[in-house]
Amino acid sequence: MPKYVHVASKPQKNSGFDYDRAIMPQNNLCLYSIIGGMQQYNFNTHSLHDVLMSIKDYAERYVRPVDGELFVDSGGYSIIQGAVHPTAVPRFIQCYNAMLRLKAGAFDKIFSLDIPWNMEFPEMNTKQKIMELNDYALSTARDILLNDPAALERFSFVWHFKMEAQYEIWAQLYAKYDLNRIIRHRAIGGMVALRGITGIRFSPFIGMAYRCLLDYLDARRFDRAFTLHFLGLYLPYDRFEMTILDELFARYLEGEAQVVTTYDSINPLQSTREGKNIPLFEFTGDGLYVYDNLIDAPAATLNHVYGNAGLFGSVQEEIARRRSGARLQQASSLGPLNIYSHRQVNHFFEYLVATHGLAEVFFQEWSLTKINGHFAGVLGTLSKAYPALFTKHICDSIMRNVAITYEFHRWFVDDRSRVGLDTLIRANIRKIGFPGSLA
Repeated sequence: MPKYVHVASKPQKNSGFDYDRAIMPQNNLCLYSIIGGMQQYNFNTHSLHDVLMSIKDYAERYVRPVDGELFVDSGGYSIIQGAVHPTAVPRFIQCYNAMLRLKAGAFDKIFSLDIPWNMEFPEMNTKQKIMELNDYALSTARDILLNDPAALERFSFVWHFKMEAQYEIWAQLYAKYDLNRIIRHRAIGGMVALRGITGIRFSPFIGMAYRCLLDYLDARRFDRAFTLHFLGLYLPYDRFEMTILDELFARYLEGEAQVVTTYDSINPLQSTREGKNIPLFEFTGDGLYVYDNLIDAPAATLNHVYGNAGLFGSVQEEIARRRSGARLQQASSLGPLNIYSHRQVNHFFEYLVATHGLAEVFFQEWSLTKINGHFAGVLGTLSKAYPALFTKHICDSIMRNVAITYEFHRWFVDDRSRVGLDTLIRANIRKIGFPGSLA
C-alpha cells in the first residue's frame, strides 16, 4: 500500500492548536520544503540556514519522537511558478547543493532539484535553457553524491515527463551521468495542477512508474527495496492505481526485493481550511463506514486521532463552532481528522485490490475485454455501496487506468525492451496533451 507523506510547514506561534502533534504519531512521514529560505530577493546560504533551523526544529519536536522520516522538497516548484528570477537559478542550485551536503540527521530524504518549466518567464522555456540548467543541477549534485555516501542514501531522483521534450532531456541527462548506477531512490514529479491544466481524467504516472521499475531491475541492486515516490498526488483514482501498481510490482519482484511507494499532497490538510462538506471514512476491516461530514466523527475516533496529543477537548470545541456556523478558531484543526480519513481509504483500497484480485486479474486474463469486465463488475458493486467515494467520475477514471496499465503490463510480460517502453511512454505523454512546449 502506498504510504501518505504529510506536507508540513513551520507551526504557527501561539496558534493554540498544535495539529502536528496529532498528525505525526498517526502518519510518521512528512515533507518539508526549503523554499522558505529561498524566497528573499537576495537569498543565499544564510537565508537557507533559517529554514534549516525550522526543519531541524520540526524534526526534533514531531518526527524523531515517533521514529518518523522527514523528506525535504527541493523548492523547485517555486522556479516553475516564477518566484525565482532566471538569473538567480544558478544561485538557487548552489543553495540546494549546500543542503545536499549537510551531515545526516537533519532530514532523511531529499528530492533532486528539477527545473522543467517556467510559468512567468517564457524565455526560460527552450530545450537549450532547460537542458543547461538541469545539466548544471544534476552534474553538481552527482559530484556530491559520489563523494558522500550519506547524501547518496538520502537522494531521490525526480523524473519529469509531461512534454516529450522534457522526457527527452531527463532521459539524456540520466544516461549522460550514469545515474542509474548511482542513485538509490526514484520519484515522479511534474503532476501538481496537471489535471487542471490539461483536463485529463487518468493517472499520468503509470508509464514512468514502469520506467523506474525497469531502471531498478537493470541496476540489479536487489539488496535494496524498490522505492518510488509520487509528488503532489491525492485523487482517489490515483491512489487506487498506485495500490494496483504496488501489487503488480510486488508480483514482478517476488522473491527478489520489496516494493516501497510513497506520495505526498497538501490537499488532505488544505481542503479542511476551505471546505465544510467533507465526508469521513473509516475502514472496518472488510468495508468502509461513511459519515456525511468530518464533524460527525464519533468521540472514539476523535480520541484516537487527537487524544494522545492532548487536543481532544480543543477539537470538540472546534466542531461545536463549525456546527453553529461560526468560523474555526484554527483553520487546520480538522486537518488531522481528514488525514486519518484519507489513510483509512487507502487501507480500504488495499483490501479491495487484494480481495477482488484487481492486480491478480492481469496475470490470469490475457484479454483486456475480460479484465475490463472484471473491473466493471467490482466497480458497479462499489458505486452502489459507497457512492460518496466511487462516483461515476472516479470509476470512469479507474477504467481508463486499467487500459493503460494493461498496455504496460503486457509490455513487461511479453517484451520488456527499452524501445517498446519508450514508445508506450511517448504515446501516453501525447495523451496528456500539455499545452506548453519547449522551443
